[in-house]
Amino acid sequence: MSKVFAWDNLLKQSENWEVSYDGFALTIDNFYDQPDAIYQYLMNKDFPLWKYSTERNSKNGIEYNDCRIVDTIGHPTRIYYNDMNRILNLCRKHWWKFGYNWSQNFEVNCFQTINQFDTTLQHYPHIDSAFEVPDHLSTLNMLVYLDIEEDGGTAVYEGTWITNNEQESLLYPVEEDFKIEQVIEHKFNRCVIFPGNRLHGAYINDYNKYKDDKWRFTQVIFFHPQQNART
Repeated sequence: MSKVFAWDNLLKQSENWEVSYDGFALTIDNFYDQPDAIYQYLMNKDFPLWKYSTERNSKNGIEYNDCRIVDTIGHPTRIYYNDMNRILNLCRKHWWKFGYNWSQNFEVNCFQTINQFDTTLQHYPHIDSAFEVPDHLSTLNMLVYLDIEEDGGTAVYEGTWITNNEQESLLYPVEEDFKIEQVIEHKFNRCVIFPGNRLHGAYINDYNKYKDDKWRFTQVIFFHPQQNART
């Protein structure tokens, strides 16, 4: 892959979206026009450990590698904003009808197991808006699955909040405390958007899919409703 690229080209959206809505999650298949190029871009990156400190008793880097890429889109163009508005216009059909704000970054969660293969342990459930926030005012989570392994997905749980200690161990015995309401299935180049006011977390069926030189890549964007905005 060339050392020089333009964000507008790399992150160009497909013109042939396949859109569905199940009452909770909005799904857009065939999201990017060049997903293979994005995958190669990610595979050639270095991955900094996420929520990691040598002062913590963390299992990150020992049992698994939990990393995050954060690339700043330094000069957003008209094309970038048009593409984002294309996404937000779909969101407005189901949730907040007006303005949103978001970080203008290309952020990707990168996960790989080292020696943890117990599937009773899954990514720590968390929320991104308070439980009491109604769906139409909730922060919306947008995820794009960008690895070719196509394993698992995103689990949504019934249950109450727990203290999140993922900085010590990302993986948690979820089914001891929670019932899985649904798993939003992983598919390469699939975008999913849903309210962040429910417990959710990454879900892996087979950790062997993400070992050695294989990684789970999930792009993340958070859309925050601007409650004073009416445009």
